[in-house]
Amino acid sequence: MLYFFKRGEHMPELGQFLKEKREFSGLSLKKLSSVTGISDSELLKIENGTRKKPGWEHLCKIAKALNFHPFEILLNAGYISENDIHPPLLISGLETLNEHSSIQFNYSLILSKLRKKTV
Repeated sequence: MLYFFKRGEHMPELGQFLKEKREFSGLSLKKLSSVTGISDSELLKIENGTRKKPGWEHLCKIAKALNFHPFEILLNAGYISENDIHPPLLISGLETLNEHSSIQFNYSLILSKLRKKTV
């Protein structure tokens, strides 16, 4: 089961999300507990919402065991944001470069070589 969300659209509640992922994978709470090393009672607390803010370490173990990217669960739990996953500017400072900058010269040189290779 894959979830695709537009920016600003919220994922389902964390516990519901994890339960659906676990059930889709065909794992019982006991089996997931065995794979992750997290007690089945702790997993149940996460799934039923009584554990409001599970640790990110547990969430990453669960994601790995259920074979999906940890970003998906960390975003859902509020540990990271869309900007952490997709920063608005990957290389900072480019807006301040000018034609006299040695960095700009090197950047332009690299781009021109890359363009020649793709032609």
